[in-house]
Amino acid sequence: MKKLLALLLAAALVLSMAACAKPQGTDDTTAPSDSGTETTQGAEAGKYTYTDSVVSLATNWNPHSYQTNDDAYPQNYIASGLYSFVFNDEHHPVEGFEPFTTYAVIPEMAAEEPVDVTEEIKASHPEFGIPESATSGFAYTIKLNPNATFDDGTPIKAVDYVESMKRLLDPRLLNYRAADYFGSADLSIVGAEQYYYSLTQTLYEKLAYADAEALMAEGKDVYIDVYAFWNASSEYTDAEGNALPQYVSVNDETVYGENMDDAFSGKMLITDYASYFADGSNPLYQALNNDNYNEDYASTYDSLVGCFASDEYEITLVLEKSLSGFYLLYALSSNWLVKTDLYDSCIKETEGVWSCNYNTSLETTCSYGPYKMSSYQADKAMHFVKNDAWYGWTDGQHVYTDPTDGKEYTMYQTTEIDTQKVTEAGTNKMMFLKGQLMTYGLQAEDMATYRNSEYCYSSPADTIFFLILNGHKESIGKREKDASFDQATTDLESMTLQSFRKAIAVSYDRELFAATVSPARSGAYAIIGNTYIYDPASGATYRETDAAKQVLCDFYGVDTSKYADLDAAVDSITGYDPELAKELFAEAFKEALEAGYVTDKDGDGICDQTVTIEYCMSEDSDFMTKTIDYLNEKMNEATEGTPYAGKIQFVKSAPYGNDWSNKIREGMSDTVLAGWTGARMNPFGLTDLYVNPSRAYDAKWFNPNQHELTINIDGKDLTMNLTEWSDALNGVVVNVDGVDYNFGDGQVDVETRVQILAAFEGTILGTYDYLPMLQDGSMFLLTQKAYYVVDDYNGLLERGGIQYLKYNYDDAEWASYVKEQGGELKY
Repeated sequence: MKKLLALLLAAALVLSMAACAKPQGTDDTTAPSDSGTETTQGAEAGKYTYTDSVVSLATNWNPHSYQTNDDAYPQNYIASGLYSFVFNDEHHPVEGFEPFTTYAVIPEMAAEEPVDVTEEIKASHPEFGIPESATSGFAYTIKLNPNATFDDGTPIKAVDYVESMKRLLDPRLLNYRAADYFGSADLSIVGAEQYYYSLTQTLYEKLAYADAEALMAEGKDVYIDVYAFWNASSEYTDAEGNALPQYVSVNDETVYGENMDDAFSGKMLITDYASYFADGSNPLYQALNNDNYNEDYASTYDSLVGCFASDEYEITLVLEKSLSGFYLLYALSSNWLVKTDLYDSCIKETEGVWSCNYNTSLETTCSYGPYKMSSYQADKAMHFVKNDAWYGWTDGQHVYTDPTDGKEYTMYQTTEIDTQKVTEAGTNKMMFLKGQLMTYGLQAEDMATYRNSEYCYSSPADTIFFLILNGHKESIGKREKDASFDQATTDLESMTLQSFRKAIAVSYDRELFAATVSPARSGAYAIIGNTYIYDPASGATYRETDAAKQVLCDFYGVDTSKYADLDAAVDSITGYDPELAKELFAEAFKEALEAGYVTDKDGDGICDQTVTIEYCMSEDSDFMTKTIDYLNEKMNEATEGTPYAGKIQFVKSAPYGNDWSNKIREGMSDTVLAGWTGARMNPFGLTDLYVNPSRAYDAKWFNPNQHELTINIDGKDLTMNLTEWSDALNGVVVNVDGVDYNFGDGQVDVETRVQILAAFEGTILGTYDYLPMLQDGSMFLLTQKAYYVVDDYNGLLERGGIQYLKYNYDDAEWASYVKEQGGELKY
């Protein structure tokens, strides 16, 4: 499965070289060596070291629990999927295509393509509940590569996949990435979700407010998720020292947190904050008994979960929803596999809380990919060397014919990968020019000098970086009540007003923003980026469709009748309207006064408070300073002559490292330029990012179950909430008024799916939780040490990644060459 990863805007605009068809980009940089010659000391003939840098070094690359693109970095080198995508050539021919013009799929950890066994499993395993009408797409056997081993030579068999799946779904650990294999996930495995929640006695189901209100009127228990709503935790206790549960009844008068400065009870919350629930922004829940609760959960796996060993080197997967063809192979192009004996040694329990530190250090890391980790220094550097136990060195599959010289070569000429943490673009540039890094992402000040260099490359990327705006009213309220917060001079609550958020949205010229802070990127106006391909066969992108163009015209109020065509209408969109911004800021100030968020005690029409918006940083850098200075400069221009003139300020947070996404989700920091990367070939799956509470940045203040969307399908209006639309679009059967709907791949024509996706995108834009600012892209210099086998950019494979990188010099020759050039190279 191509994982969707949280991605933070950073200055490093370099090509990610990990592998073909991997999630694009990384939001990290690395730390420099102290001298310009240090990286070439001891350079060896016959060694080809790829020297890389990241902004934030990975801390957790456990395939069961990582969350961010930073943490996914090592997985790209040390793991292999069941299948992979490579360029077509004479070794991997694709009929009708010239070499290196499209992709071919090859088995990796698998031995051959999946075999559909839906009919057989339906008959032999009725417990898995394959629909009676289903004849294909619900069950597959996959023969495994018998030559695949872990880096210590231990053979990898079917039992390893099954035991790894058990650990991924372990109900004690509640692993973050387990959701990639159940629910709305493409590869949704039968029984996975039930097993995952085996130790959860009570499940809490979100209620529409009208339903919750009816239950409360009858005196029945309705629950608040106080960990989310009140930002509380188990550290809150009652008078007898009992820890606070996550869900508290609105009828419960027990006071929790007397040891804190914000004690509360469930009854107090529903009384004092009734409007916060009534508007649908904060869900209420009903408690349901979990019929699958079982303390002896391990014994239920075989009869419950559709992932089992059907032979020593064969697994069978049984799916909740049908999946086939390209999307099945795409979903299987990564892996859940772990080395279970090492994994188990990393599991620990502390005061009833279970955790696992597998793949968080050199000692806890195991490889089954082309490289293995050889050293790791937290917050500083990591190093990889070739994994001699990898099957790919001898299987005959990992070779290609060079399109220039016609000779056969083995993929992965790189012998070692050295990755350092460097936070400043200037340091990256210095290291690159000294031959110490393989790529350098051009900054605004570099464009005139290097953009026409023969070593300069430009690549599109998946991510839309949107300015995420904090709407977590409860968290903001608690921060304002802190003893150190001065409400007479500072305000946070204004930013929750829709008029204020709309004003910010039209205060920035996106193209000017990109040109000023990150010229390799461009302005963004949508939630879904330019590279997402909705038709794998033709390579057509979602943004090229009329539906995707029309939704932008509708959202930005463009009258398409005034333009020659939709393309011209879309091209007219700027997202920038300074006059409207001033009107909206005036409207927001009036609303803020009425709500008591701000004051105007002297009656001069100017806000007494400064709305202070904390910008959430992973690491501080000159790039962050430039970005935040720009946001403040243009905000001051937009608010001139309004009640907020000079009264809105973006300020830097402390460096939060890889915890930045949690700070945003919890409302403890206010904004960030961030987005998502991955799954380029399946834009339909992106909808889950905005409705899944474990993924959405705004899950604590936006409830997609409360937001209905009506779409005309085949001449008939159909109304569902956003979660239902997302589920149906991704192959889940959703019942509305007794009728089943499934808009997944192969269930309806692709035009209908695109229509639904566009309507969904427009709705998310209308929340103003996500303000599109930058379309990711890179313009970078590639070292003279190496070159790409394929110069032309490919939508799926890019330029082939590290698999197709060839070297002009080995390490010893490179060290000599750099020295001959006086220690600084010219590009």
